[in-house]
Amino acid sequence: MAKIKWNMVWGIGITLVFLVLLAVRLDLFKNQPVTIPLSPKAETARQPESWMNIYQNRNKIGVIRRTFHALDNGRFQTTENVTMQINTMGITQALHIYTETELNSDMTFSSFNFQLNSSLFRFNARGYINKDKLILYAGLPHEEEKTILPIGDVPHISGNIYEAAFQTGLEKDQTSSFSIFDPSTLGIRKISVTRNADEVIPIMGKRVLTQRFCADFMGAKNCAWLAKDGEVLKESGILGLSMEKVSAEQARVGFVMDNAVDFTQVASIPSNQKLTDPARLTEITIKISNINHSGLILNGGRQKFHQNLLTITRELIPAETTPDTKMPPVFRQFLKPSPLVQSDHPKIKAAAENIVSPGDSPSDKMRKIVAWVYKNIQKKPVLSVPNALEVLKNRTGDCNEHAVLTAALLRSVGVPTQIETGLVYLNGRFYYHAWNLAYVGQWVTADAVFNQIPADVTHIRLVRGEGSQQLDLLGVMGKIKLEVISTR
Repeated sequence: MAKIKWNMVWGIGITLVFLVLLAVRLDLFKNQPVTIPLSPKAETARQPESWMNIYQNRNKIGVIRRTFHALDNGRFQTTENVTMQINTMGITQALHIYTETELNSDMTFSSFNFQLNSSLFRFNARGYINKDKLILYAGLPHEEEKTILPIGDVPHISGNIYEAAFQTGLEKDQTSSFSIFDPSTLGIRKISVTRNADEVIPIMGKRVLTQRFCADFMGAKNCAWLAKDGEVLKESGILGLSMEKVSAEQARVGFVMDNAVDFTQVASIPSNQKLTDPARLTEITIKISNINHSGLILNGGRQKFHQNLLTITRELIPAETTPDTKMPPVFRQFLKPSPLVQSDHPKIKAAAENIVSPGDSPSDKMRKIVAWVYKNIQKKPVLSVPNALEVLKNRTGDCNEHAVLTAALLRSVGVPTQIETGLVYLNGRFYYHAWNLAYVGQWVTADAVFNQIPADVTHIRLVRGEGSQQLDLLGVMGKIKLEVISTR
């Protein structure tokens, strides 16, 4: 096992939490830039500008400035500026998010623009509804990728789901289901929202009667308190995250990061046993409790799950296969590029061709590419929407960046590759983590952060796949309990 400090392992959980709780509205956009016209503004009863502080267990870690305008055509225009200081693995990072959205009268979206900037990475996205299709563009200028996503009903953006529930006039204890688009993953999912009993809460020095709504999203509960005009005054979610309306003056007060909680540590799970050398283990059995298994892929491959007991057995790397070894046709789908795993891009192909040789077997290609990513990508926590091209350019990232780049490089040289996400053991705790699964005559795990083939047996796969599949982790974070039963 590679000698890596605990803070070199960074799971995708924190990014996913913020994408949902902070109402990040992403989409993925190639073609010439599309200008999305916005209708002229009209007067509205709601305050056109509001501010919210973002807290983690009452420690201020960010601020949001929102604007809301009713338009002459019956639609609404919203903007949102988010500035955050986030402690990840002991490193404080700044995150800036800007979103502009045009909503229909029922709070489904018509169009939106999005920008995310962190210390090293930036992500630009925009899109619009065209009849029964969602036209999406994403990427840096001159390198935008276009995606057309067929839709049935026009979905809502996750950040506007409470306003949508308010608009429907839900009665107390009534539940309604909505289709929402998660722009970070290009996934459309169903979400249930229930109106609870009204509550009087303190906001900006006043006691305000509010309507309380709670949403169940992938098993993760999030609640919001809305004013009589439908404005969200307060919101709370998992891992102690919350937002609350404040005055502009309060919003401008700086962040206190001295006692800021490390989100990576908060999301991790303590182990009941200390594992001195996980890389030497051939099998581990772990009891998993306190979660709904629906949507998770706990069983299959090297994992066997029965009656809450998960056994992971280290797989063997198959005997050398020739480059022309036939693969089952169904596996060819894992050679295809995706918006964030751009395996068909000339820069990705050129990089991969410099790493492998024409006569290499699939196993050789896997070893060389995993070793190259391990050696050449600086292991550093970043806040981003990970994509292979950006990682290849910046040569920096956490496990997400390692996984998307490894997948892109392997696919580009004909090795079917997937991304697995779950937990991994390190120094007495299990941390959220991502790694790869490559077909080299059989499916074998690979972790470019640790330079492991196969990955050690403390890698607990919870979900597999890119994009929307990873949202299933939201129902696990902050809930799952692990107990190591046996090792060998």
